[in-house]
Amino acid sequence: MKILIVGTGTIGKPLIRLFLRMREELGFEEIIFHKNTPELKSRGMLQYFHKEGAKLAVYPENIAEFYNLLSPCGFGPDYLFEEALEKADLIIDCTDKGIARKLKEKYYKNLHKKLGFIAQGSENGFGKPYAFGINDGALMPGEDKFLQVVSCNTHQILCLLKTIAFDPGNNGAFDFQNLVRARFYLARRDSDISQENGKVGVVVGKPIHNCYGSHQAEDTIRVLETIYPQAALNLDDIHAIADTYNNPFMHVVNFEIRLLEFIDEKEIEKRFRRNPLTAVTYNMTNNEVFGIGRDLGHFGRFLNHTIVCLPSLQVIDTGREIVGRCFTPQDGNPLLSSMAAALWFRDPSTYKQKIKESFFKLPFIFDEV
Repeated sequence: MKILIVGTGTIGKPLIRLFLRMREELGFEEIIFHKNTPELKSRGMLQYFHKEGAKLAVYPENIAEFYNLLSPCGFGPDYLFEEALEKADLIIDCTDKGIARKLKEKYYKNLHKKLGFIAQGSENGFGKPYAFGINDGALMPGEDKFLQVVSCNTHQILCLLKTIAFDPGNNGAFDFQNLVRARFYLARRDSDISQENGKVGVVVGKPIHNCYGSHQAEDTIRVLETIYPQAALNLDDIHAIADTYNNPFMHVVNFEIRLLEFIDEKEIEKRFRRNPLTAVTYNMTNNEVFGIGRDLGHFGRFLNHTIVCLPSLQVIDTGREIVGRCFTPQDGNPLLSSMAAALWFRDPSTYKQKIKESFFKLPFIFDEV
């Protein structure tokens, strides 16, 4: 299978590296990536990917500039963008907000022989929303050609709800009646350390949905509706607030989840440890957790859905409400779901086993951080 990854940002870059790393083990014939802008500051990255065996695709209007940029390094672009589209079996779009939907209208929807197309969290409307380990049963072979891997914090909310309330046995038997209420406060980190932008203080987020608040909670319902069509009617007491902090490390999420059942803190910890996509930690700062990921993770990242801070857990209201904090493996959990979606497009009958064999181990998935 030949892969084209469009975009080299905070998701695209580590995703290219992940496919290169797993190329032989998972049988990827060729890894192609598209870079939009010829920038001197990106030359080192392009040289690195070239040495690792990735092929560069560019727009025709930029090809001369890319040759000038890369000629001192002894290589140049391998394909024009449309040539790469023709050559690839699967396209994963990691471009900025709104671009994937434009490219779908211009190119993707007319490429009928491709295995499939994958976009990332900001691209609502691109395709069926997907998070590995949550709504795999909603994927329809032969019907779903366009998938949208949801955002990192949507992965985290879904994982918390599944692990604590919906599927504590981690056996795929969702019990949506167990949830009474869920509240999430997302203290989002500002720019990634690889980005130039930054903010001085806290930016307060506006609600964008009259019931669910932030887009992360709304997207949570969108994912759950793919497996439970009445989710929006029966899970209307899920709400999230998202503010942005002057912090370059990891998002920190405060959660308050009320259940029908009674539970204690030991059982909550068991549920988190039972789910292989949930890591736990005794570290109390996001920079410590981030530092461990930088030192030990893939491309400096955790691929877990969430990392739960065990000392923060508390059960209140006579055993029905769980409160706690967790750290978001931003740009990490979408990597795992993007890889899972790619393998699903190739073979729906084997992708789960391949993900478990190849990624449910260090340096990808952590049990404890």
